[in-house]
Amino acid sequence: MTETSEKQEKSNKVLIAILTLSILANVGLMIMLFDEKGKTEQLTGENVEITTEKNELELELNDMLLQYDSLSSDNDTLNAQLLSERARVEEMIQKVKSGNWTIYKLKKETESLRKIMKGFVHTIDSLNTANIELMAENKNIKGELGKERDKSNLLESEKSKLAEKVKIGEKLQAVFIESYGQKVKNNNIHKRTERAKAVEKIKTCITVGENDLAKAGKKMVYVRIIGPSGKVLTLSEDKANMFEFDGIRGLYSVKKEINYENKEIDVCLYWDVKTSVISGKYIVYAYADNHEVGITEFILD
Repeated sequence: MTETSEKQEKSNKVLIAILTLSILANVGLMIMLFDEKGKTEQLTGENVEITTEKNELELELNDMLLQYDSLSSDNDTLNAQLLSERARVEEMIQKVKSGNWTIYKLKKETESLRKIMKGFVHTIDSLNTANIELMAENKNIKGELGKERDKSNLLESEKSKLAEKVKIGEKLQAVFIESYGQKVKNNNIHKRTERAKAVEKIKTCITVGENDLAKAGKKMVYVRIIGPSGKVLTLSEDKANMFEFDGIRGLYSVKKEINYENKEIDVCLYWDVKTSVISGKYIVYAYADNHEVGITEFILD
């Protein structure tokens, strides 16, 4: 082998070595590039997944805010707790946005808030159900009370009506009443007359009817004789000749006491004419137990 051949052979070996090293270097570089690409794709995928999970958490937390806004109660303490938990949810949303917490910790805290909110929902539903039941019960009770009140009012009304009937039933009534003028003859015989100039007495006879409801005992019977002039015939217009009847006080003409024993009783009263009477219509009222028992009239010529 010549010296030139030896040099050529050495040169080829060096070239082959350089090519081999270059190939190995390129292969190593390619392997490194593929490895970095895989890592980058993995990190990108993880970031996308984390971003997606954070978005889902934020949506869930915003949904919880809306649910808190829809919750209400008549209980002030419970309302204060609702506001406090709602504030915690808002704070959690800010933590999700800031990215300072790990996704695991965010999920765990969000789940805790979700459980608390579900507890409030259950509590408020239970309270609302109880309130509805109480309202229905109160309505029934009010209805029953209303019925009982109506019954009580009806009984009271019937009692009042019965008492009024008894009161009316207790009143004495004249089953007969008659009044007329009389002339007194020399032999003290009284004769009926319709001539005003001849009248010396006015006789009024009353038959008080039977009444088992009335109180028995001594009673004063009063007679009021109203002349044609509209005035009461009376001895004098003073308190001594006044009595109470039908809620007022007025003059009477004549009075007489009877002993009433719940049976019919006849009584006659006489008005003595002091001077004279005038012609016209006379109206005569009879009273007992402070109320009117009968009325009649007569005319004198």
